[in-house]
Amino acid sequence: MLRNNNQEIIKKLSTRNFKVNKIRNLVSIIAIVLTTVLFTSLFTVGYSMLDAFNNYKMMQYGMSTHVQIQDVNDEQIKKIKNNELVDSKSIGIVKNIYSAINPEFSTQTVNVTVYDKQSIENTGTVEMIEGSLPKSKDEIVMPTKVLDMLKLPYKVGTEVNITIPELKDKKLTGKSESYKFRLSGYYKYKTTTSLPLHDIYVSEAFYDEYKQNKEVDAMCVTFNFIKSKDLEGQLSQVLSDIQPYSGKATINPVFLDSQANNISEMINNVLPILLMAALILLSGYLLIYNIFYISVVKDINHYGLLKTIGTSPKQIKKLIIKQANKICLIAIPIGLALGYTLGKIFIPMVGSMMDGLKITSFKTFSPVIFVFATVFSYITVRISCNKPAKIASNVSPVDAVRYNDRSTNVKRKLKKGKSGSKLYKMAFTNIFINKRKAYLVLISMSLSCIIFLAVSTIITSSNPERAADGILIGDVEIEHGLAQYAKYEEKKVLPIDNQLIKDIQNIKEVKSVEKIYKDSGRVIYEGDLKEEILTQKIEEKHKKDFFDGKDPREVAKEQNSISLDLTGVSSGSTMKNMIDNSELEFWGKANVIQGNLDIDKFNKGGYIILVGHKYSKIKVGDKIDFKYLNKFFEKDGYTENQFEVMAIIDGAENFNLSMYVNENDFKKVVEKPYIQKLIVDTTDKNKVAKEVKNLNGKYNNPYTQVNSKQMYINEARKFQSSLNIIGMSAVFIIGLIGVLNFVNTMITSIISRKTEFAMMEAIGMTKKQLKKMLLLEGLYYGVIITFVNITIGSLSTLLGYNIMQLRFSTYTYPVGALITCTIALFSVCLIVPLAVYSSVNKDSIIDRIRVTE
Repeated sequence: MLRNNNQEIIKKLSTRNFKVNKIRNLVSIIAIVLTTVLFTSLFTVGYSMLDAFNNYKMMQYGMSTHVQIQDVNDEQIKKIKNNELVDSKSIGIVKNIYSAINPEFSTQTVNVTVYDKQSIENTGTVEMIEGSLPKSKDEIVMPTKVLDMLKLPYKVGTEVNITIPELKDKKLTGKSESYKFRLSGYYKYKTTTSLPLHDIYVSEAFYDEYKQNKEVDAMCVTFNFIKSKDLEGQLSQVLSDIQPYSGKATINPVFLDSQANNISEMINNVLPILLMAALILLSGYLLIYNIFYISVVKDINHYGLLKTIGTSPKQIKKLIIKQANKICLIAIPIGLALGYTLGKIFIPMVGSMMDGLKITSFKTFSPVIFVFATVFSYITVRISCNKPAKIASNVSPVDAVRYNDRSTNVKRKLKKGKSGSKLYKMAFTNIFINKRKAYLVLISMSLSCIIFLAVSTIITSSNPERAADGILIGDVEIEHGLAQYAKYEEKKVLPIDNQLIKDIQNIKEVKSVEKIYKDSGRVIYEGDLKEEILTQKIEEKHKKDFFDGKDPREVAKEQNSISLDLTGVSSGSTMKNMIDNSELEFWGKANVIQGNLDIDKFNKGGYIILVGHKYSKIKVGDKIDFKYLNKFFEKDGYTENQFEVMAIIDGAENFNLSMYVNENDFKKVVEKPYIQKLIVDTTDKNKVAKEVKNLNGKYNNPYTQVNSKQMYINEARKFQSSLNIIGMSAVFIIGLIGVLNFVNTMITSIISRKTEFAMMEAIGMTKKQLKKMLLLEGLYYGVIITFVNITIGSLSTLLGYNIMQLRFSTYTYPVGALITCTIALFSVCLIVPLAVYSSVNKDSIIDRIRVTE
């Protein structure tokens, strides 16, 4: 067989076919643009979110480097610098003095440190706004958050007073000294952080002078390895070179995550993106496939004629692929631009939903985004047009002449009847004459409706009014940051002023003001509490972190005392709210495993609620005695107490005791009681929150801060609004793809049946009956899709809720969304067929019969 070289002819035919099929090209361009928009938006937001989460993890870890090694000396740092595994240029050294103890820092840890230039770079989350690192001994650099705590302006040259406690043998002496500094610069975090941990930078000159007379805290070194593989193995080698070493060395979890071979981690990180990509690919495929399939069927005679003159199947396939490629060259760049723009709009909205993320932490541009979006979009197009191209290339010249798009496996039955054909039967049969086309339309439109229902469920199930549940008990709360540790402070800690409480009670909209007291104390290691604490399980990590690796039981013997967190509550009803809202500090969900809260008995006094566990030796009804220390040691004095156990709450572990008593009993046990929290219930959350905030500012207590349910509600509403915009935007695009698919199918169906309709009119069918038949076809589409929505769509609402379940969500079936979806669906299904029929059926019956395929 002689080979023919007709590449130029194929190109010419492809170009001419492209120019002839203007409507197909337009619909295809719109379909590919929409698909590319979805892919680009997904990858833009996904990439940016991944980068922002990594930044946030680094913020939590403290550094962007592979490794952080704490408690090192100069000799060990020298060895690290000379290690062949370490990238010496990446080494940053942080010299710690200690945490400042200004009253304003009572709820935060503010470390006084010396950072070299490389250490600043290694943080990865610090962005200098103005100024430079300190050089002289009176210069200092601070984050804006710390300046806000001190109520100081963002201005270089501002005078700053910092109080630093003195150390001896790595322990606080109780003495401190205040130092005056001048602000040489200030910085902000690239990520929003709720972590109560900040670093302020002083100069080497100050550090050297301070070190001459006073003890400083340990140094820390951060660095990268030359190779990023097997970080744990490399760290082990470095640590073996700097022995003896007893400090803490950690690998950045961001890099451990990137090396993870754990299947579940891979699934959690990758699966959501893959599911979204698959969903977009499916939506795009359903439309683009249908467009090319209909186009090929319409031009099948043309392809048959080409085969009669020697065009090979491969060349016909190439002819169709070339047209698809031309459409991609136009559509994909438009989709990339629109998708990237849409992604940039969505990024701050998505970021506002995520704790710890803000717009400055996102990288919105990367070539990777466009590469992936282009590849996925092109793959969608190629998959979509591959089958139609195969049909065109495989059809024989003879079959092409008589080819139609009706299913060949439909069994024809002789239909008998006395009253003639029924329109509703004809309409139903017409839908499934081409089963493939019918299924594509049904799947495409059903998919849009199902996604709409799932997104609507997520939105309607989120209840912003419940956003503060489990966080705040009252509508407004004032919290004292140092109440439970006040007795250990060298300087007197300002308590919550009693006059402030009276002023709040005098606000018209305030219903009640309840008090919670807190004291982190110690009890003598004896009797019932000793027997109880010995039943608790102790984690090795807890031993290492809080007891220097020692057995806490041995430590308790040496000190003859154990810690006890004691909470005083002003009423039994407040105690009930605390249990119901799991507002019990560190114990997670409040699960009462023995006894019950009796509000009247609790108010009367003489009872405790103990945090225990299922193997607790102490039981409900037991009377326990203990000696509660005024400070650290027995010589400092103590109070002798006896209480009856009312109830036991699950959660005690790691050699910790915790119990709850009423307000009067707390004052008897604790020598100097401090209110930790005021709980204010109101008739107007927003108004009272503002007034309480103003009152708290008036009393100028640096240890207190105001929180309100309205604040959490407003944040939740903002979250819900962002979710609504993003979710509905995706639904709109995917829905538009589904509607386009339906419109395209109806147009081609009616055009291809133009002669058939003329023949039916010629034998007596009226235009009214034709329109009724088309309406019934649309109605059947609507009924089938509605059935899918009620069945599979209802399952998707549960799936959507479980995937995106928020802390303040309660599953709510989206009845309104289902009704809206159904109305929109039937509107499209009924209006489109009539509109298409009216626009293409204007010629006379004779002219339409004369038209050939």
